[in-house]
Amino acid sequence: MRSRHLFALALLLWPAGANAQGASPAKPASPQAAPATKPAAAAPPAPTPKNAEQPATADAPPGTAEADAAEAARNAEKPGPSIRLEDAIRLALENNERALKAPLRVQTAEGQLDRARTAFYPSLVAGGSGVWRATEDRAGNNITTSGTVTLSQPILAPSAFPQYSQSSHQLESEKWGAAQDKRQLAFDTAKSYLQVLTAERVLEAANRRVDRARQNLADAEARGSAQLTSTNDATRSRIDLATALSQVAQAEGSMQKTRLQLEFLMGKKLEGGLAAPDRTTASAERYGGTPAATLSAAIDRRPDVRSSHERTEALRASAREPLYRLIPSVNAQGQMRILPAPLATEKALDETVTLNLTWTIFDAAARYADRKTRLAQANSQALDEQLLKRSVETDVKIAIVALRTARQSYTIANDALVSAQKNVEETEILYRQGLAKALEVTDANSKRFDAEVNRATAKLQMEQAYLDLRNALGFGPIDDDNSNAGAR
Repeated sequence: MRSRHLFALALLLWPAGANAQGASPAKPASPQAAPATKPAAAAPPAPTPKNAEQPATADAPPGTAEADAAEAARNAEKPGPSIRLEDAIRLALENNERALKAPLRVQTAEGQLDRARTAFYPSLVAGGSGVWRATEDRAGNNITTSGTVTLSQPILAPSAFPQYSQSSHQLESEKWGAAQDKRQLAFDTAKSYLQVLTAERVLEAANRRVDRARQNLADAEARGSAQLTSTNDATRSRIDLATALSQVAQAEGSMQKTRLQLEFLMGKKLEGGLAAPDRTTASAERYGGTPAATLSAAIDRRPDVRSSHERTEALRASAREPLYRLIPSVNAQGQMRILPAPLATEKALDETVTLNLTWTIFDAAARYADRKTRLAQANSQALDEQLLKRSVETDVKIAIVALRTARQSYTIANDALVSAQKNVEETEILYRQGLAKALEVTDANSKRFDAEVNRATAKLQMEQAYLDLRNALGFGPIDDDNSNAGAR
């Protein structure tokens, strides 16, 4: 009977207390229930986690200017200067071995081109010899010395032309390939950057749930001490708090792993917080391009397509080289021979000029075997190039569909989070009025956390889909970089 009277009294007095407190969620127990609670049983104020939002902005609707301002304020409060997406990509291109190795590929191809160019240049060779004889010659010398200087100039070297063409195309292919390697590293860094931000948002949501669980536990213990509710409400609140703490631990582990991955790509330890890529997010939300308008430009813009085309041309030039062996080669040679101590019948200086023509009429069909092998390699590479060009259209269309789907999911997740926040507020008010059970409060908090995680995940998927679209179109990951991403 006593508990019934206390419960009825609380129902009569509660609205005034609720209006005085503004019916805000997760507030301490009402003043009417406080006298019935022993001072020793009162729960201490729950500490605010370091990543928790401030109460003034905790319930700001997502996707609004207030929510964006709150997120920017949280990033500003983190220790150290905020790193932008552009800074992370720049550090990766400066420190990562994948970026440092790309120019070496170009240098290797340049050396091969220089080597192919030598087939057109003359060569100058100097030589000397000395002969000792046991018997003296007519001049009374046992040692005879001589020196030669030979100048050779290729006049016609048929095989050198396709070899030079092959090396030229191979150099261009390596240049475009190096640009593609750097571009892919930039996209990998950008995606890792977004994953770190998402992990931080999930951790903040988990910390907010811990905050609510602690305050709900304090409420349940206070109401249980006043015999307004069953002690089972406090037990359920403790279970909810344990679940929330477990989610914080998991979120912290995920955030640390994503930060380590980003540090690996950047080649530098990550200090401070990350600035939200607002331009990328805004562009992902408003993009409205069509595949037909961007497909042809994407094929010409993408470095991997350009690299594949140059590789095909290099192999085609290599396949033509065996046929050039049917043409004879012509070489001119001039030689000067010097004898320091000539005999009476010898000249001290002897000069000769030679014109050599070499024609391999039959080489056991080696040239035709080489032609067959190289032609098959060139045709295979041509098919790879054709497949890559066809895949560009598919990549662009898939990326556009994925972006549209992700945007719809993000909009739905925003609406679901607003409803989940409202559900938490209403359920906590009903619980304090005795019209809801602790299980409903726990369920509301769990659904709000799930909604926050779903929103963070949907935002990540939308941003990653936009990056995939830019990658398919041949652009760089930075939204304002609409120049040729493969510029060398």
